[in-house]
Amino acid sequence: MSASSPGSTPEGPAGRLPPDVAAGLGAIGRVAGALVSASSLQELAEQGLAEMRDALDMEVAALYLPDGQGRPLLHRHVTAAAGDSALQVAGEVVFDEEAWRLAVAAGVPLVFHEEGSWLVANPFRPAASSWLVLPLHSNRSVVGVVLAASRRRIALEPTAAAVLALIGDLLTAGITTAGLRQVLKQTELERERARLAALVHDGLAQDLALATREVALLETGPAAEAAEASLERLRCAIGSAHATVRERLKDLAAPGPLGGVREGTREICDRFESRGMGLRLRADTPHMQVTPAAHAAVVRVLTEALTNVEKHAGACVVDVELTVEDERLTLLVADDGAGFTVGEAEGPDTGHLGLALMHERAQQGGGALSLSSQPGAGTVVRLQLPTK
Repeated sequence: MSASSPGSTPEGPAGRLPPDVAAGLGAIGRVAGALVSASSLQELAEQGLAEMRDALDMEVAALYLPDGQGRPLLHRHVTAAAGDSALQVAGEVVFDEEAWRLAVAAGVPLVFHEEGSWLVANPFRPAASSWLVLPLHSNRSVVGVVLAASRRRIALEPTAAAVLALIGDLLTAGITTAGLRQVLKQTELERERARLAALVHDGLAQDLALATREVALLETGPAAEAAEASLERLRCAIGSAHATVRERLKDLAAPGPLGGVREGTREICDRFESRGMGLRLRADTPHMQVTPAAHAAVVRVLTEALTNVEKHAGACVVDVELTVEDERLTLLVADDGAGFTVGEAEGPDTGHLGLALMHERAQQGGGALSLSSQPGAGTVVRLQLPTK
């Protein structure tokens, strides 16, 4: 095998590609790499637009995103301009509504060779004489638009058109992924808010409400005997609130359940049993495969149910059963405590959020929660969830 001379063409398929094709493939590969590694849409868009600009010999390219109201109004998100470009790009553009439906929604690049157009006012200053509009489509909706201008007349040859389309597809994937990440973050934020609300509900809310009432009573200057009784109730309320906060902080500091739903159930039961609860667990199925949402529902409902028993029921024994049958998981928590009248249970408007949060968590897991109780006859909480 002889060595290639310095000026020879490299061996192999890549060396035989026309320069414009090789450059286009290189640009597409770099944008694809950015789609995988970029930490944000901003980073991906900056690289994608720069590659599109250089591969197609553009002067400037800008990505615009919709305003979220379903209108043909878009705001500039990222601009990639050549180093010597004097073009300024508008901060927002408004498309003609009829043209938006007929042309932009078609999802094909549109090239203009005049300063104005029937689609949208020229977004470049000074006005560009050769520019294009590339709609970015995902699931039959427009998620963004690329506007780009060139110093010379734009001619989308097959290779250039393919490069433009593929980089556009990668940008579309990036925008869609960024939107999904935002939804996931918002969902996680709402879950965290609900979790934090659960941490301060019922006992703590009641203790603080009682303390507030006793302070108000003491401020009225009651008789000595009434004041002493009020002070004692205040001390008890503060002590109870302190104990509640301490136990909740322990729960927060405890590592999350590891392994599957069966192992997680056992860890939670062990934690309550170590605090003195009489508890019997039956989870006979060795391997329970459930969805993440169902797992989260079991953890939250079990923790909340056992917390309620610990604070309110005065139970001697709590039975916890976890079973799976016909692709349906059932969690049963039954205690022999004081019980209550279900129809008279206080709700979120009085600071008692536990039952509402358990129902909400069951719904998030695709299942349902039922509760039965009678004064003096204990309480039974039943959670049923799909395993798939």
